[in-house]
Amino acid sequence: MDYNILSVYDSFDVLDGTQVDEFKLLFGRVISEGLSKRGIDKIVKFNSIKRDINKDDLPHLKYSNNNEIGGNWFYVKEGDYFIFSAIKSDFEKVCHLEGIGIYGDIILRLRVVIELLKRNISRGIISLSEQDFNNIGFKVLRSEPSTRKISDEDIQNGLNNWLPSMLLIPLFEEIPVAYREKVKD
Repeated sequence: MDYNILSVYDSFDVLDGTQVDEFKLLFGRVISEGLSKRGIDKIVKFNSIKRDINKDDLPHLKYSNNNEIGGNWFYVKEGDYFIFSAIKSDFEKVCHLEGIGIYGDIILRLRVVIELLKRNISRGIISLSEQDFNNIGFKVLRSEPSTRKISDEDIQNGLNNWLPSMLLIPLFEEIPVAYREKVKD
């Protein structure tokens, strides 16, 4: 299968005169399926940069057996994104990393919405409970045309898999630059 390392840039907090190369990441890079044709048609391509990268340029990704702070935490690195290559770690060292899951169009949309809500909470604009996040996340997933034939229970199960890890990740702008997409020493 064809997977990509996908970056989502913050075009929501752009000042007049901001150049495209000054956009900041909304959150760390994630593994994504090739976007669906419908998804590609929704993307605005500002720029394309080709550059050689090495394995050290790739993000570290995390996973856990239960997505709880006290759970068993692991990370993978250098593009070796297989659970068999995982390195045991502590939550404090990997909490800021994105998960190893494969993000499709629907989950990417959910991730963007959750990140923007978390930012507005941080700025004191809104206040949301975990149940509020769950309700909003459910509506995001339910609004996707491809989920019309999926039961509410299945959508909630999917949300239960993705939402907890999204809520545990601090805002990208709050992560020290030295540790963005890398494990803390």
